[in-house]
Amino acid sequence: MPSLRVLFAAALLLTLFISAPKAVTVPAGELRADNVSDLAPHPQIGKNFNELWTYQFWLSNGVQAQISLSRANFGSYKDPVCGADFALMGFKSQNYFVGREYPAKNFIFDSAKGRLAVHEKIFFEGRLPLKHHLFFSTVKKGVTYFADLTFEDITPGAVWGDGVFHLKDNHTAGLFFHIPGARVHGRVGINGDTQTVDGFGWMDHTYQTGFATKLIDAGYRYALIPKSSEHRGKMEYGYFFESSSGVFGYGLREENGRWILLRPSGLKTEKGSLGDLSIPKRVEISFDKAAATRLQRKDDRQQTSALQELSRMERFGAKMFLGGQIYGCRGTGMVNDSLLALYSFTEITH
Repeated sequence: MPSLRVLFAAALLLTLFISAPKAVTVPAGELRADNVSDLAPHPQIGKNFNELWTYQFWLSNGVQAQISLSRANFGSYKDPVCGADFALMGFKSQNYFVGREYPAKNFIFDSAKGRLAVHEKIFFEGRLPLKHHLFFSTVKKGVTYFADLTFEDITPGAVWGDGVFHLKDNHTAGLFFHIPGARVHGRVGINGDTQTVDGFGWMDHTYQTGFATKLIDAGYRYALIPKSSEHRGKMEYGYFFESSSGVFGYGLREENGRWILLRPSGLKTEKGSLGDLSIPKRVEISFDKAAATRLQRKDDRQQTSALQELSRMERFGAKMFLGGQIYGCRGTGMVNDSLLALYSFTEITH
């Protein structure tokens, strides 16, 4: 069940960042450089531990992509697994999405090489920030999906303190920005029709130890797109989560050649829609000691459901178990009415 892993992982991630305010302790410490211990898989605590390493890409000719590698535990529902997802948008005017799932024994991490693999043909490797390489190749239902991307000029990663949110009922969740920005080049393709690309890439890493799907409202990830390959311009990358309990997560903003921490103090949304979903047209995030970010959707490029590849009975069972469905919405938008950005929103329906 390829998409079921993603459903659980996203549900866990969103839920844990939006627990009751009095039950949440934010990361200990200030903004700091990340290290290989942050990148490495974290200790699996509890029966529902899940972890994701997620990339965003803006490539030649307006091609956009999102690739995630992950591992997931479902308690008594099913055996632990690892896997990956590949969303490709604007590739020769078409959009594509695939999810793959493998036994947990496939999951391998080599700290010396900075290599994480879920399959012999789906992995990343390289010691950040010196070098990094991502490879994804798979065939599903007769369709071949391919990405081979090399990173260079990598901006060193950053983490808020220990990166860990302590939540009610002794749960924890982590958020780490390993690649706040980098140039990338390589190839992407569908069915053997590959295209040489260059552009920009980002990568964050999340983990969580439990879930409570009924508490989820939404998650908002964005990254400013550089103006050209020669001039990055202003850099900003954030990942924030919303519920009736408040907003959590954090972001990075470059000011005077250094990162500042974007610690959220509030989040407002303006109603909007995408297909049958209620998706905010505009999101405004206010921060402690920093100017607010206003993100408006501009070009909605892809909508996926974490249940879309399941059978009718599988969808029913998963929805009953989780208490809802998770949708991913991706595209481009404008930050503060003037700066182009990628967006990747997650919305929950019950």
